[in-house]
Amino acid sequence: MSERDAQAGDNALGLPRLPPGRHGLSREFVIKNQRDRLTAGIISAVAASGYHEASVTDICAAAGVSRRTFYSYFSSKEECYLRAFDLIVDYLAETLTDAGAEEASWPAALRDRLEAMLETFAANPDLARFTLIAPLRAGEEIAAHHRIALERLLQVLTLGMPKADSVQQPSPNVEQAVIGGMTALITGKVEKGDGDRLPELLPDLVELFLTPYIGRKKAARAAGP
Repeated sequence: MSERDAQAGDNALGLPRLPPGRHGLSREFVIKNQRDRLTAGIISAVAASGYHEASVTDICAAAGVSRRTFYSYFSSKEECYLRAFDLIVDYLAETLTDAGAEEASWPAALRDRLEAMLETFAANPDLARFTLIAPLRAGEEIAAHHRIALERLLQVLTLGMPKADSVQQPSPNVEQAVIGGMTALITGKVEKGDGDRLPELLPDLVELFLTPYIGRKKAARAAGP
């Protein structure tokens, strides 16, 4: 069986289930396949049940691998979670950076980046449950990762912000409050079962984010209808 053939037998997670026994696949393919499956598995399990309630058995069942395979890659559920979390954050940072790269003004770039974030979460609300909801109930180390991720989000959203009198610099506390308010709006919609409608939040998020920097009137104009 070729690696392409293995990829044709996708399961509900969209990842190929490896055939049993000797399959002739390269070790590199097998490792990537199993790691990807475990990443998808922990996202699915945690999104469904919460961090503490999701067991290694649940993760393995969602991934379609054995517990022995799980422990060959990760020493604990926490290690697996943090790897998946960091992969998602890296993906979001890259996606948002690219989204606003061609805009001439910072408010327009900010709008594009927020739109890209909302569309990403709307396409798979489990990512929002995994990265924005679960960390707050998962213990200090994971909560610390969450705080760092929000700081990184702030850095991406302020890329290209002009250093001029027309833009104010709010205090770090205000910036944290803005990021916290945005994530609360996103998670509130996801927890109501309306994750696929997250793009509806775009005008509110644009105005909320821009107001401390350029004032409410300009922020409202940038937010649009």
